[in-house]
Amino acid sequence: MKRLLIVLVAVLGALIFWLGRPLVVHGLESRARPSRSYGEALARIALIESEDSSAIAPECRTLLLTHGHATGRVIVLFHGLTNCPAQFDSLARLTFARGANVFVPRLPRHGCSDRMTGELALMNADELREFTDRCLDAARGLGDSLTVAGLSVGGTLAAWSAVERTDVDRAVLIAPLFGIALAPGALTPAVARLAARLPNFFMWWDPRLKQDLAGPRHVYPRFSSRSIAATLELGAVTLERAEHAGVRCRSLAIVTVGSDLAVDNGRAAEMARDCRAHDPRGIETYEFPKALGLNHDIVDPAQIGGNPALTYPVLMKFIAP
Repeated sequence: MKRLLIVLVAVLGALIFWLGRPLVVHGLESRARPSRSYGEALARIALIESEDSSAIAPECRTLLLTHGHATGRVIVLFHGLTNCPAQFDSLARLTFARGANVFVPRLPRHGCSDRMTGELALMNADELREFTDRCLDAARGLGDSLTVAGLSVGGTLAAWSAVERTDVDRAVLIAPLFGIALAPGALTPAVARLAARLPNFFMWWDPRLKQDLAGPRHVYPRFSSRSIAATLELGAVTLERAEHAGVRCRSLAIVTVGSDLAVDNGRAAEMARDCRAHDPRGIETYEFPKALGLNHDIVDPAQIGGNPALTYPVLMKFIAP
């Protein structure tokens, strides 16, 4: 009995060590092949648009707003987990009105008309890496200065772009998903490992309302453990790069929500500190006060707990000043 207890303690200790050690993921480096002209950019974006099959809801298709020629600034906007380009439609049109060409791609496995789809269970980190590279490669020919912004998982993609791509001029991370609020800080590697290795399972955004989730009707009412694992793995690579080398873009802004119940704001603050340690210039942070009671999604005007009149002036200042 004593020997069995020793074995069980040893196994438990090894499991805890394995779960808690820093998350290291290989093969997620950028493989940039930027477009060299406006025409090439349009051709590449057309290929991305062609992936919007009949299964995709009309309002969730990839969005391109162009002035018909290359502009001084091009802005790429990455939407959040379980959402689609419709989330950024209003903000995209505001930035377009300021003279930028704007590209809002649909993330892989998002935007299906069937909101109860199981597609998110198939998401992985390399798919997100490849998607981000493809979108930035395509957008590069739309203008001179490239700004990348994103919310939630989109914020993670924007952060990865900031540490991996030298052709990104500015990155704006809005409530980036580097860790979840319910298991913050040192628990993040354990969450990522368990979510990646245990059988996939789905969680409701609102367990009471389930598929009758309030807010925008294009949002999936549930998310998958695999989608969380994929995002956290890409986020781990991003934070590791930031710690050792800072960012490659010229300027970085990190916007968080004090009342956010979805993501771990501490991990975003960690990235800001690490980047400032390498070069304090061009690193900005802003947090909407907790007292405002804002939702994690501060972009979609139809989102419950959103307040575009309050949030859009701040977001526009960082994305399209």
